Amino acid sequence: MKKLLSTIVLAITCVAALAQKSKVWDDVITGYCNIPVIDITKVTFTPDSTEVCMRLSFRAGKQFGFTSGTHLKVGTQQYAVKNATVIKLNEGYTMPTDTVDFSLIFNPAPLGTTRMDLIEPAGLTFSNIHGAGEIPDGIIDTYWRNNATGDWLIGFAVNHVIYNNKVWDIATLTNNKDAYTIALTDGPIIKVGKLKKGKRTIGIDQQKGIVCSPITTATMPDYPTKDMRKGFVDNGYRTGDSVTIVGWLKDMPEQAWKQSGEFEAIISHLIIDNQERYTTKLDSLGRFTLRFPLVNSSDAFLDLRRSSVSPVLEPGKTYFFLKDFKTGQELFMGDDARLQNELAACPAAWGYRRINQGEDAMQFKTRMDGICEAMKAEIQENIAKRPNLSQRYIDYVNGLCLAGQGESMMQARFVVPGKELPKEYMDYVTTQLWQKMPKPYTLFMPFSTFMRDYLDQVVTERHGVKIDRYTITLPEGAYPTILRRAKADGRVSITDDEIALVERYAEAYRKEYAAQAQNQKIDSLNINISNSYSEQYHAIMERPDVKAVIDEESTLVDIYYQLEAVKSTNPDPALIDLALAHRFYWTLNSFRKSLATAALNFALQEIKLPAALDIVKTTNDKYIALEHQDLANAASLRPSTDVENMTDGEKMLRKIIEPYKGRVIYLDVWGTWCGPCKQRLKDSWKEKEALKDLDIVYLYLCNGSSDESWKNVIKEYNLAGPNCVHYNLPKEQQSAIERYLNVQGFPTYKIIDKQGNIHDLDWLHADDMEAFKQTMEKFCK
Repeated sequence: MKKLLSTIVLAITCVAALAQKSKVWDDVITGYCNIPVIDITKVTFTPDSTEVCMRLSFRAGKQFGFTSGTHLKVGTQQYAVKNATVIKLNEGYTMPTDTVDFSLIFNPAPLGTTRMDLIEPAGLTFSNIHGAGEIPDGIIDTYWRNNATGDWLIGFAVNHVIYNNKVWDIATLTNNKDAYTIALTDGPIIKVGKLKKGKRTIGIDQQKGIVCSPITTATMPDYPTKDMRKGFVDNGYRTGDSVTIVGWLKDMPEQAWKQSGEFEAIISHLIIDNQERYTTKLDSLGRFTLRFPLVNSSDAFLDLRRSSVSPVLEPGKTYFFLKDFKTGQELFMGDDARLQNELAACPAAWGYRRINQGEDAMQFKTRMDGICEAMKAEIQENIAKRPNLSQRYIDYVNGLCLAGQGESMMQARFVVPGKELPKEYMDYVTTQLWQKMPKPYTLFMPFSTFMRDYLDQVVTERHGVKIDRYTITLPEGAYPTILRRAKADGRVSITDDEIALVERYAEAYRKEYAAQAQNQKIDSLNINISNSYSEQYHAIMERPDVKAVIDEESTLVDIYYQLEAVKSTNPDPALIDLALAHRFYWTLNSFRKSLATAALNFALQEIKLPAALDIVKTTNDKYIALEHQDLANAASLRPSTDVENMTDGEKMLRKIIEPYKGRVIYLDVWGTWCGPCKQRLKDSWKEKEALKDLDIVYLYLCNGSSDESWKNVIKEYNLAGPNCVHYNLPKEQQSAIERYLNVQGFPTYKIIDKQGNIHDLDWLHADDMEAFKQTMEKFCK
């Protein structure tokens, strides 16, 4: 027996000794990482090495790597990388999938390490890496939650307290053997009890003390009870509502400050089908208050470059957001901030999926179904781990899956041959995604793209024909709708039978057009419908009142088709208004000129949602004003006669740049119809400001745009000036130059150096302004 006991004691002693020789951080917190697509998932310390497990979430096909100069820094000591798993040091690694797990093996750091940095000399930095779960000593740089409700109640910094959605200055602080009394400037008295069994009792003024626990994880821990509420704030898309975010980007390192001295919130605007950015300046400590309009509940990105949170924001609410770069914590405070904290703890994101080369539509649908099933399974796993996740969290993630799948499946229309999607495919999208979208429709970022592409596809299938490389939408299909409305308004005298005849003729015309369009060019078509009622049709269309109505409303064909498509697939009045406003805005934004009178009157009559109508009216008024505005620095706009009668793309470009020989030319190939082009033009003043001391010519070549739209964009974004040159060449000449430049998409940017050599630029080159400035300085030497 004694021998057995000795053996057991020896075994226990050996296990204890092994435990003392190793340490694992299973839940790793990083104070700051300048490349947020990489996460540290685990750190293992042993006497022989320190292993840092990492996960990179990017795109398949992209390359990354680590050099042998990568090291850990603990205090003033450095510990060099020895090896790596999956990847090889000093070699580029091409990602086989969108997510890759790998490890870096370093020389052994001390087992007693509590914090460290990871530095890759090429620029990657992780700072303040530490393990979660440690109970803090004292209260400085700690955050405490109400144990009863689970909400974040209060936080303590060296000179400040975060409480009730505000950062307060500390007037006085006394410490009596780990019990604290804190007087806030112009605020309450806070009494903090001693730490007992990992908890403190915190009292505010004369209120009863609240039992609180420290938040030792990167995000809020699980809430103690289940929240079964359903739905999100739905204000009917009314105008005038807003959301307020108060916050603190606390203890930002210098590198984070260099990224931006502003806090930014990004939401997707359903009607303008673009991301809206709202910013505010940070004070010297990193504090801010940002209030911005919010049409209805929307998901958002907050401080995208430095943070990783994508909360749902609801109109009328105030949230406090903390990003602590020392502790690595991201927390929300507010009267109803549970969903925001749950989304920070269990992020929900739909990564945009593309149809693969050689994959047909139904195969892609099957793959999308599998991805959604995996996402739903992940929700169930999260619920199993965190059984108190709120019903609103679950509903949001399920809705995001619908919107994301809808976006991806409809984007496939641009890849499949002829934009022809099988009926089974479109039926699935209609009944299982489009018609099941939860409200409000602003809630999910992917929905605006889904709505645009889905309705465009419905219109194309009903009224479009393919010819050459294009799909043309024929206007005849809208004539019956125009005539029905005109008859109801008393503007035309026509019978229902005559309108039915117009409808039959329009369908026959479309079929004949499609038949002739096969393997022919547009200019060679000769559409001549000859049937028993064609003469009657032409007689109807030649009536003065009918002809006047059709001529007046010819600009409304796309709007009528949009109205027909949404009414027939999801006749929700709010969605109809949003879709109509979306289409009107698309027209204004694409052509960059004010609406025709009939189109504006239609919008005023049909769109009932004030917020939707207001965007149409405001945007239209802007272009009316632009059309009456003189163009400053008109000499910047060069006539196409500069290259008259020329057809060779290279020779035309050389002729255009000849006056600027010996200077560096920044070339922008864009179009008024191109959303990303216009967004970049809108922000181009930042580039010009950063490069103002360099001798650069800005050359803009516009693709497929009317002169009126072209000039309006130049006026709108103040793009004319002594060092700016604009051309809007005829289609054939512009295409020839684009072929020479190998333009594959829009916008396309090039640098033409002093010797006339042409260099490619990534279209996102200005996102890192400092690096771009250095590049341009080299060219200008």
